[in-house]
Amino acid sequence: MKKLTPVDIERHLELPNDTRREALPPFQGAWENVIRIMFEQAGLMEVDVHCSCRSGRLAFTKGWIEIARHLRLNAGDVVTLHREDQGGYKMTVRSAS
Repeated sequence: MKKLTPVDIERHLELPNDTRREALPPFQGAWENVIRIMFEQAGLMEVDVHCSCRSGRLAFTKGWIEIARHLRLNAGDVVTLHREDQGGYKMTVRSAS
């Protein structure tokens, strides 16, 4: 669960420190991984989002900004990423307003 900041919306979504790398697809020595995420708020739209592990921090980069704009996310909104039983990922959004 992450409460969005202006940086999360304008540049990249930095994942919380307690995010377990094991819960994400393996990076296999790479700096970046592509994760397909389903967004319920966009009518079950699936988006490929790049996850970077540079500087020891996990962040969603390419693909994230486009979905943030499409969903009209704002600072203060809360996003939650769930791993589905089938191995996929789903993100839900709770609006701050």
